[in-house]
Amino acid sequence: MGAMSDTMTRPGTDAGAPRQSAPDGPTPTPRPRVFVGIAMAIWTALLGQAFLVCLTLAAWVTADHHDDAVRPALSTAVQAWLLAQHVSLATPGGALGIVPLGLTAALAALLVRSGRQAARFSGASDRFDCLTTAFAVALPYGVVAALLTRPAQSGQVRASPLQALACAFVLALVCVGIGALREVALWDPLVALIPNNWRVALRAGAAAAATVVACGAVVVAVGLAAHAKRAGELTGSLHGGVTGAVLMAVISMAYLPNVVAWASAFSLGPGFAVGATTSVALGGVHLGAVPALPLLAPLPDTGPVPAATWLLLLVPVLGGVVAGWLLSRARPAATGPTAFDLMWGGGCGVVCGALMGGFAWLSAGPLGPGRMAHLGPSAWQVGLAATIEIGVVAGVTSWLLGWRQSRVPISLDSRA
Repeated sequence: MGAMSDTMTRPGTDAGAPRQSAPDGPTPTPRPRVFVGIAMAIWTALLGQAFLVCLTLAAWVTADHHDDAVRPALSTAVQAWLLAQHVSLATPGGALGIVPLGLTAALAALLVRSGRQAARFSGASDRFDCLTTAFAVALPYGVVAALLTRPAQSGQVRASPLQALACAFVLALVCVGIGALREVALWDPLVALIPNNWRVALRAGAAAAATVVACGAVVVAVGLAAHAKRAGELTGSLHGGVTGAVLMAVISMAYLPNVVAWASAFSLGPGFAVGATTSVALGGVHLGAVPALPLLAPLPDTGPVPAATWLLLLVPVLGGVVAGWLLSRARPAATGPTAFDLMWGGGCGVVCGALMGGFAWLSAGPLGPGRMAHLGPSAWQVGLAATIEIGVVAGVTSWLLGWRQSRVPISLDSRA
C-alpha cells in the first residue's frame, strides 16, 4: 500500500506551493481587516435576515386571522435565523432545537462568499491572513447573533445569547476560513499536506457517505411522489391561501435535508424517531401522533414495513462498493491484494461513519415539550452502523478487485 502514495502525486506539480488565482479585475487597495470583517459580518447577517423577514411579513399580511402587532412575525424570522445557526429556543417545558439544515446550508454559502470578499478587500495573501480574516468576520458575526436574541424573544420563547455567540462564531469561522483560503488559492495546497494514502481513504469514505445520502434523497423523492395527495392535503390544512402554501413549501425545503438524513439512517438500519418512544426502522414501525407536515406524509403506518423496503439494505452495500472501487483505483497495476486493503477499507468506514453520524446529529433535535422532545436518528447508532457496514464491504471489495488485477497478467501470459 505504500506505493499508493506514488500514484496519487501528479507529475510536474509541487503540492506544497500555493497557486495564485488570476484576478477577475483590478486588485482593490487593501483595507483594514478589522473594519472589513465587521462590515462583512453585518452585511451577511442582514442578507440572511432579509428573505426570512419578507417571507414572514407576507404570511402575516395575508393570513386569514392575525392581530395588529407585527413584532411576533419579525420575531419568528429572527428565531428561524438563530435556529439555522444551531441555536435552540427555550419554550415552556421544553425546547425547539431541530435545525433547518437547508437554511443552514444557504447561510453557510453566504458566509463562504463573505470570506472570499473579505480576503480580497483586506489583501490576504497567506494562511495567517486567512485565519485572521476568518476571526475578523466570525467574532462580530457571533456578536450580532447574540444581540439578535433580544428581538427574537416572543412570549415565553427565549434564546441564550452565549449559545448564539458560540454557535454563530463557529459556523462563521469555518465557512469564512474556507472562503478566504479559496480566494487566495491556498485550499488545494492545504489539502495536499494530507498524506496521499489518507487522502484516498478520506475521499473514498466521503464518496460512500455521499452515495448513502443520495440514495436517501431518492427514497424521500419517491415517497413524496407516491403520497403527493396526502402531502397536498397537509399543505392545504393551513388555510392560508397561496401565501400559506408558499410558506409551507419554504419550510419543507428548509427541513428537506433533515428528512434525507432520516431516510439515510433508515437504510443503514438504526432508523429514526418521530417523538418519544417511537421508532421507524427496517425492523418495524411504532408511531403515535405525527406532526402535520407534508415532508412526513410518506411515513408508513405502525407495524411491519412493506416488503419492498428491504431493498434499502442494498444502499450501504452500494456505498461500500463505491469506496472499495476508489481504493482499488489507487493501487498500482498488477498489485495483488494485501491486508492493507482491509485496513484502508476500515478507514473508509470510519470516515463514512463520522460523516453520517454528524449528519444524523445535525438533523435531529427537539420540537417542543412532551413526546415531541425527540425527533430524528441517534447519531452514535448511525455512525456505528455506517462504520461497520461500509468498512467491511469497502475492504472486501478492494481486496477482490486487487485479486482480479493480479490475475489479469497471468491469464494473458497463459494465452501466449
